[in-house]
Amino acid sequence: MGRTVPFVGARWSAEAQQRVQRAREEILSAGAGPGGSGPELVRPEIAASWRRSLLSGVDPTRVPDGRFDPDRSAAPRLLRAAEPVLDRLVGQLSGTTTAVVLADSKAWILWRGAGERALFTGLDRISASPGCCLGEELVGTNGLGTVVEERRPTLIVGGEHYQDAMQDFTCVGVPIVDPLSNRLEGVLDLTCGSRDTNELLLPLLTEAVREIQLRLREQATARERALFEEFVERTRRRRDVAVASLNEDFLITNSAAAQLFEPADHALLWEWAGGAIASGREVSGELTLTREITVQARCTPVDPGAARPAGVIVTMVPVSPGGARRATGSGAWRQVLRQVDRIAQLDGPVLLHGEPGVGKARLASRLHAARGGSGPARILDCRTQPHRGDAWFDELGTALEDPQATVVLRRVTALSPEAAGTVAALVGAAPARVVLTSVDPPGGDLLDVAEVTLAVPPLRDRAEDVPVLVDELLDELSQGGTRPRCTASALGALKAHPWPGNVRELRRVLATALVNGMHFDVSTHHLPEGYRSPPDRPRLALLESTERDTIVAALQRAGWNKDRAAADLGISRATIYRKVRRFAITPPGSGKER
Repeated sequence: MGRTVPFVGARWSAEAQQRVQRAREEILSAGAGPGGSGPELVRPEIAASWRRSLLSGVDPTRVPDGRFDPDRSAAPRLLRAAEPVLDRLVGQLSGTTTAVVLADSKAWILWRGAGERALFTGLDRISASPGCCLGEELVGTNGLGTVVEERRPTLIVGGEHYQDAMQDFTCVGVPIVDPLSNRLEGVLDLTCGSRDTNELLLPLLTEAVREIQLRLREQATARERALFEEFVERTRRRRDVAVASLNEDFLITNSAAAQLFEPADHALLWEWAGGAIASGREVSGELTLTREITVQARCTPVDPGAARPAGVIVTMVPVSPGGARRATGSGAWRQVLRQVDRIAQLDGPVLLHGEPGVGKARLASRLHAARGGSGPARILDCRTQPHRGDAWFDELGTALEDPQATVVLRRVTALSPEAAGTVAALVGAAPARVVLTSVDPPGGDLLDVAEVTLAVPPLRDRAEDVPVLVDELLDELSQGGTRPRCTASALGALKAHPWPGNVRELRRVLATALVNGMHFDVSTHHLPEGYRSPPDRPRLALLESTERDTIVAALQRAGWNKDRAAADLGISRATIYRKVRRFAITPPGSGKER
């Protein structure tokens, strides 16, 4: 074949290739979990990609047969921006053993070209042709699907590919990001034979992607350009002020605003900006962001005379220090966290009760960490005690002997009265710290042994926690990779849901949405059916929501005694009963266990 790419650079040594091959074999034999020395022999991003490929069930010995859809619609905006750059790039590579591949944001191949057309035969054998999808979950580690997963420039050399059939190639992929919306638009890839690997392929490709992104910016709609130009003008005049430019689809910030924001703040700002959009006039006021930073915000609509304004510009000046603290959500949840932090100063057993899935296990972990516990907390499920008999009590007794341990006993109401008495005696004399959890408060000995009892409110009573929880759960579900964001419309739908399954249900919904969206940002159409629009009930206005939170907090303080809560609030007994019915307030554990 023809000459290699005309750049000077070190090729990968035979020793390095053998090391990669040995690492791949170790990880394949150990499975997706940790094991062996394989991960230490390769770059972390490659080891992580191999594990994702394993978890997706990709067979490394099969010839890649990525999904094919000849009727799949192309990405016309991306193609228009890329075509002149691609033509020039292929011209530069004429006579070389290098191919150029353009894919969309889900690793579907849109276009390919090559220095020598004979390369197409090899690419066809690994399904690297237009109309095919080389998503990592289909064909394993490769220069398109892995870039989509990692969202950063990636070099994959020979044996670093997951499938055997791809190991004769080296792929360099660079993500193409819309400069206005910051969304992934596609991936540009250079592919050559593994013996022709050259470390300077990446700079060549990066420059080409930079040109494509500039052309994307030039092709932006008049609406998007108006919003971006206004943002540039505002930041030019006041570099010391936090400025955000946003509409329902994207958010752009200057460095001052980026230091204030969490991903959940996009939806918060867009919801708050509704007044300016509706009236076409500037609005201002105080706004508390999810890091608990209060800002004085001024919101100005852009192109207010249009039938559909381009978006809004929001300028913000912090009026309270916040810094790096994580969001703690609604008033009800903040109260629970404050109580947990105070309880952490005590050594006695703690009882946490509330509906299934409300986060009792998370609070137990917080208690364990706050008390300086080493390692993870020890968890025992009381439902297994009748089946395991004395072995269960032996395990409990051993765990309770460690003064540095935190022992979490889940579902304590599943214990028989006799077993509950034995557990209470063991817990009362134990040096270890103990956390009991249940849906309803237990009676008898277990209630007596608890030094502190804390009711955990259901998620429907703290809708303002949803953005914070979405942020934390997406971080957890991304498993250390790039954390997807949740769009404003999707977050609005999630906030309006009643969440009978609480945080556990929310986690399941987000996990499904990430699979549907191939781990891109979560949009409304990625959510499961039944979660994409608010339920058929009126959403509480801000004032009503605040009133509901106040009543719930009073009921919690009063142990859910309505008469005492009414007296605490200074309202009549009839009024609090009416409010409880209107806002559908129910105490923890009042429903059936799910």
